[in-house]
Amino acid sequence: MHALVMSEDAVTADAEKVAQRLASISASRPVIVDRGTAANERVATRACVYRNGRLAVTGGAEINCIIVDTSATGARVQLDGAANLPDFVTLRIVATGAWRRARVVWRRDNAAGLSFSVEQRVSFGSATARE
Repeated sequence: MHALVMSEDAVTADAEKVAQRLASISASRPVIVDRGTAANERVATRACVYRNGRLAVTGGAEINCIIVDTSATGARVQLDGAANLPDFVTLRIVATGAWRRARVVWRRDNAAGLSFSVEQRVSFGSATARE
């Protein structure tokens, strides 16, 4: 076996380096990172609802889901096979019968994030859109 022997000067030099590094860390300012519009920065606050829902997909099929949370701009739903959802669906709240057209913006194993479509009606003969 080889024994590691450090001289007293080497130990002192290492201790000074550590002390300098700690002093520079404690004197530094926190870094603020501008993440722009990250996925977790929502336009509207979401409320937990846990309601039964149904997703209507192209072709008339409907898929049962649980609406976990919702806001004015979107919702998160849980369902089996979320990875296989098409890009556009219609979400219906079973208890109220209310429905919203939505775009699927993310998919995970058993959940999906929906962004509600903003529908605009355009009058014929007019170039202005109304909501």
